[in-house]
Amino acid sequence: MTTQDSIFLPASRFADKGDWTLEQQFILQMGSSYLLAHGIGTPLAADAETTCTVPEEGDYTLLVRTKNWIRPWSDGPAPGIFQVKIDGTADGETFGTGADDRWYWQKGGKHHLTAGEHRIALHDLTGFDGRCDALILTRTDEVPDASLEAYHAVREALLGDEPVEDLGPFDFVVVGGGIAGECAAIAAARLGAKVALLQDRYVLGGNNSSEVRVGLGGMINLPPYGALGYILNEIGPEFGGNARGAHRYEDGRKLRVVEAEPNITLLLGYCVVGAEMDGDRITAVEAVEAASQRRIRVSGRLFSDCTGDASLAVMAGAETMSGREPRSAFGESLAPETADDLHMGGSIEWYCEDHNVPSTFPDTIDWGLFLDETTVEPVHRANWYWEVGMRYDPIAEAEKMRDYGMYVAYSTFSYCKNRYSAKEDWECTELIWVSHVIGKRESRRIVGDHILTQGDILKRVPYEDASASLSWNIDQHFPKPRNSQDFPGHEWLSDGHLTPVGTPYPIPYRCFYSKDVRNLFMAGRDISVTHVALGSTRVMRTCGMIGEVVGMAASLCTKHGAWPRDIYTTYLEELKALMRKGTGRTDVQYNQFYTLIDNTAKQIESI
Repeated sequence: MTTQDSIFLPASRFADKGDWTLEQQFILQMGSSYLLAHGIGTPLAADAETTCTVPEEGDYTLLVRTKNWIRPWSDGPAPGIFQVKIDGTADGETFGTGADDRWYWQKGGKHHLTAGEHRIALHDLTGFDGRCDALILTRTDEVPDASLEAYHAVREALLGDEPVEDLGPFDFVVVGGGIAGECAAIAAARLGAKVALLQDRYVLGGNNSSEVRVGLGGMINLPPYGALGYILNEIGPEFGGNARGAHRYEDGRKLRVVEAEPNITLLLGYCVVGAEMDGDRITAVEAVEAASQRRIRVSGRLFSDCTGDASLAVMAGAETMSGREPRSAFGESLAPETADDLHMGGSIEWYCEDHNVPSTFPDTIDWGLFLDETTVEPVHRANWYWEVGMRYDPIAEAEKMRDYGMYVAYSTFSYCKNRYSAKEDWECTELIWVSHVIGKRESRRIVGDHILTQGDILKRVPYEDASASLSWNIDQHFPKPRNSQDFPGHEWLSDGHLTPVGTPYPIPYRCFYSKDVRNLFMAGRDISVTHVALGSTRVMRTCGMIGEVVGMAASLCTKHGAWPRDIYTTYLEELKALMRKGTGRTDVQYNQFYTLIDNTAKQIESI
């Protein structure tokens, strides 16, 4: 295919996206952002529309990059289907009906198009998460294969070399705008560093945003550095709980605090897709914006991987860990005898409400999860123990994890509305919200100069570089045995196994920078810990304090022309002085009193 005979239309660039949702979670896995028909079982009212210019009159075949998202679990009819309209007339093909679960090019009909402008629209048919990445109008008979390599090749051939805008240099580039990344950026900026904060979504907060809706866990302002955590109090919402109304997660509060910092350049909607290296140092990252697909290069002296998935670290060649280490590796009694790939999964939060009038919901029996009176979980909201993907690859199969979470939510609600023995109790119940963004607990961890272990925490091993303190129990999640029996390999309920940690334990600073990449920090769930220790360090208030410490260390690196390791070897006393002082405001009303202790062993809706 060439630009003389084919036209490439990325769906994310449609001028009017209508009621379709821009989805950018899986750019690194499938190549691009795309449009998602997330209507929670009700067909979208407004089409996504754009115009394209046809350079020469002729017969053009329509190709659509899409997928049948339920295929890993069902051979039933595809629920996520849509039409493509050209100048108001629907193509004869229904899209999203593929035989497997790969992204692929589905062939539509042939259309005679005159030279000039034509209107293109995506028309959803079900509201059940049909998806479209791109369209091609071509005068050839070629259909690109389904591989990611072929996708990149045809995209490059038809869109050409897309310009990359150079931004920077910055003192400190933070990749990831969750709680940890925000705190790292704010702390460094307040201490004088020039900071770029890249977030691959359009809201800040990560799992604590209105997109995911997980409450904050753990405690802040703990010894030995009681001043750590006041930044989290500035950005953290007043109320806790999982799967509640969007307002409770206070996205605007997080954004206002970041935007108030003159030293922070905030880049929302940008996914980092590559890293430039000079020996063992990162010199710049390349990122793409989800909607316009504008490409930027952000250069800097210091970087922090706050992605959760350790994406930047992998691009830079840093060593990472994933899965469960064997008991012998670190002498951990809570570790398995032999290593495996089991990990804590992700949650798709959802909730429903009881109203005064009856409502309906499609019966998913032809394509949904098979449930009966013994396997259904008839609750009105998901919670932490609705956990999927513990046996999936949390990176390569991230979209599959997310889709399975939605699949379970739709199937559960549909069963309760249409087939449950007590369905009369659900007659006036409406499914209000289902997240399309997965809240991950674990994927990859970056290896630092110290790897925190179970023994460190429980034996309270003292280290001279003690910093932010953890407070959460060692909280390991495992597939619920009965759920594993009923849905082998595809569990969606978990058990929490808690090992008390006692009083707060300070994490060594050496867990917060890569042992391999000289200028790479990390903050959040991807710090240098074992799988077992991650059970305690991963909660968001702890991650926020880790981010604050990383921001402080970055400011010292900037001040002294130093690298992250140098803070431990040469400037540790200065870091301690900053940790004693803190970088958060103490004149802001203190509101972080909820979910301070680990109650995840309780499988109830109200937590």
